[in-house]
Amino acid sequence: MKKTILFILPALTSSQTKGYRKIKYSRFPPLSLLTLAGMTPDDKYKMIVRDEHVESSDVDEHVDIVAIQTYISSAYRAYELAEKYRRRGAKIIMGGLHATSLPHEAAQYADAVCIGPAETVWNKILDDFEKDKLCQFYQGECIGSAALVPKPRRDLMNPNAYLLRNTIVTSRGCPHHCDFCYKSAFWGKHYYETRPISKIEEELAEVDDGLVFFLDDNLLANKSYCRQLFNTLKGRGITWQSAASLDVAKDPQYLKEAYDSGCRSLFIGFESLSTESMKSVNKNVNAVTDYKEAIKVIHASGIMINSSFVFGFDNDGPDIFDRTIEFGIKNKLETASLHILTPLPGTQVFTQMESAGRLLHKNWSLYDVYHAVFQPKRMTPQELEEGHQRTIKEFYSYGSIISRALGTDGALKRMAYNIGLWKVDPIWRAIIKFGLMPHAKEILRGRLLYKNSVPKEKADISDRILSPNRLQNYNNSAATV
Repeated sequence: MKKTILFILPALTSSQTKGYRKIKYSRFPPLSLLTLAGMTPDDKYKMIVRDEHVESSDVDEHVDIVAIQTYISSAYRAYELAEKYRRRGAKIIMGGLHATSLPHEAAQYADAVCIGPAETVWNKILDDFEKDKLCQFYQGECIGSAALVPKPRRDLMNPNAYLLRNTIVTSRGCPHHCDFCYKSAFWGKHYYETRPISKIEEELAEVDDGLVFFLDDNLLANKSYCRQLFNTLKGRGITWQSAASLDVAKDPQYLKEAYDSGCRSLFIGFESLSTESMKSVNKNVNAVTDYKEAIKVIHASGIMINSSFVFGFDNDGPDIFDRTIEFGIKNKLETASLHILTPLPGTQVFTQMESAGRLLHKNWSLYDVYHAVFQPKRMTPQELEEGHQRTIKEFYSYGSIISRALGTDGALKRMAYNIGLWKVDPIWRAIIKFGLMPHAKEILRGRLLYKNSVPKEKADISDRILSPNRLQNYNNSAATV
């Protein structure tokens, strides 16, 4: 008789607040859990996957194992679920970013804690479970784990709950190691590894709706690998988006190749307008890049920018909010993820702030990038939170949406995209409630298929992204592949 494994992604704290946007948590399914399901022998186990952002994790039937993925702001919910299912006789296995950073905390609620990537130890965990000899900790190995990633069991996800069903990871880690990023805590400072192209081809062959989100931390970091990926994507009719670092703007031809293969959107971390702030957290690639020129190059390639900014660095004063709003509007940034600097356990920023006594508390539910959990240097925690909320409100005001769109190709589509994602959440809630998400994705497809036609200057704009002085300071901090 088959044993039953319940995979759970607990709800993040922010998803339970009054003003959260439902669409934010319904964009794509929990790839890590679907991947683990893909490694689990289905002749021995029945598998159930539950994402609490879109459905209840309650199941009536008996479950033998509950595997819980933990993020920092969902940690308490993860522990609550662990205690609940333990009382029902299940063995609890915890993993993910928070469990890796604080394994002894997680071990208080779990029978086994997976530290780091699970691919290298998942079979061992299942074998030990069968023998009733689970260890308290399992240390996953980073090196070699990328090649072990199987096709995820997408058949186990709720088919009507997500805007993008096809999420794929082609690489792990990132060549850069910024002090505030979770990447170093989970993968280590220098780990970066790509998956075999043949495995990516297998996953792409099953894409039936023409939309893919590559969840890599920095997809475009390895040029030789990505050019193989571009060739694989060409001719498939796939529109895709992913994340990249700002140094990608140094090579307009590379961006053109990405566009030609179907890239229409890149998530890019600008983080701060302060060069000193970027230097202070070891994000040197940003410290030496001319943001305005980089934006021009990326837009000229036809690729939209989903920008990211973080508030609360030591050089940030109360003026940082207005300056960021003005910058985003003036440079026609399509969207912006706006966050408060959050010192995550395991990162250098956390270590420094804890040592300096600057952490206000360790209530993990508030470590959600929307609360000030540390003492800023040049403003109060209240000023940081209020400025952050005001920036979100003003950046996504109708006036800002119109200003950022006017004068661009596809201005009406830009406006519709921003309004659709930020202003009509009751409609999204209805779409999700009635299982209409597969139809809603056609709206997204229409938005991403258009090409910006930013006029190209006759001079090679990329020559001015890195000034001679900045280039001298840059040295070898950027990845060269």
